[in-house]
Amino acid sequence: MSKKYLVKFNCIIGEYEHLETYIFDKQMSEYGYCKKFWGLSKKNELKTNVFWDDFEMNAIEVYSETEITKNQANNLKELGVTS
Repeated sequence: MSKKYLVKFNCIIGEYEHLETYIFDKQMSEYGYCKKFWGLSKKNELKTNVFWDDFEMNAIEVYSETEITKNQANNLKELGVTS
């Protein structure tokens, strides 16, 4: 059974923070997840493992990472929890 990785991001948009969830096919570094999720073109850390967007206006960090099965990933997608 293939593994998937359920990653929750803390997105900091101005003074507003919210969590976003995404499923990845392979395990990556915290920067790797953030780069792929937000399409970052360069590594620019605000602080340890918190990364600026390309315009240095918003920031993102990995909140949590959970290894899940392909079936669990499909169930989460069917329920609308992730895309």
